[in-house]
Amino acid sequence: MVETVEETLNVDKQGRIVLPARIRKAIGMERGGKLLIRLDGSRIILEPFPKDLKKSVEEWVNLVRNMEVNVSEETSEESWKWMSREYAERKLGLS
Repeated sequence: MVETVEETLNVDKQGRIVLPARIRKAIGMERGGKLLIRLDGSRIILEPFPKDLKKSVEEWVNLVRNMEVNVSEETSEESWKWMSREYAERKLGLS
């Protein structure tokens, strides 16, 4: 179950905030950790930045490479109509 933690923070004159200890603990933030900040409309989203980004990217690439992909193709007897220049001109009233 995901724990919801909510805090009210003060912003100092330089625009800095301090993440409360229980928030840092909940996200596994260690001293000197990094956050990714994103603006979504009027919401500010802070996310822990991976310690080892290269390792995270390699894991993602391996996951994608090992995915099974099934390609399917659909055909229609009338598909030629949509490729024919004459058909398009006739439908647009250009011929």
